[in-house]
Amino acid sequence: MKILETYNGKELPKVETDRLVLRQRTIDDVPDMFAYVSLENVAYPAGLPPIATLEDEYDYFENRYYQNLEKANLPSGYGITVKGSDRVIGSCDFNHHHEDDVFEIGYMLHPDFWGRGYMTEAVSALIEIGFTLLNLHKVEIRCYGSNKQSQRVAEKLGFTLEARIRDRKDTQGNRCDDLAYGLLKREWEEF
Repeated sequence: MKILETYNGKELPKVETDRLVLRQRTIDDVPDMFAYVSLENVAYPAGLPPIATLEDEYDYFENRYYQNLEKANLPSGYGITVKGSDRVIGSCDFNHHHEDDVFEIGYMLHPDFWGRGYMTEAVSALIEIGFTLLNLHKVEIRCYGSNKQSQRVAEKLGFTLEARIRDRKDTQGNRCDDLAYGLLKREWEEF
């Protein structure tokens, strides 16, 4: 298995924030990842169906995750751990490559860790990598109108709501707004 720790020849570093360590995920992290990707209240708001079995998560991580990144020309993202623990409690990734210098960020966090500001801290670190190491022009976040937590993360980090696409269907087939947030590098530098 190839771990894409570089993007255009630039090595993606392990990242430490005040309270977190963002690091490459390994096969040993699959049970920890399954603990949150299998939950409806985590997966559906992220635009994904919940992973049904631990074996399905192993299969995805071993056989599709890195191949999907390679096809999309994206660097691998990060597992989120709390300092002092190596347990992966969430993920923060560039999940879409819109243009050479415009990436979208996606993220998930185990509900046991909601409400502590961890995701804002992790996304902030990924944005910094995007603008400094990867020389991105813009970072985007997409979320459903019902996902108030994602909206708060985007707003806390200085993103601008650029579009509200009304009455789209979410992963479960429910009608909701699809929100598109954007942050330009120059806005980030001034924020």
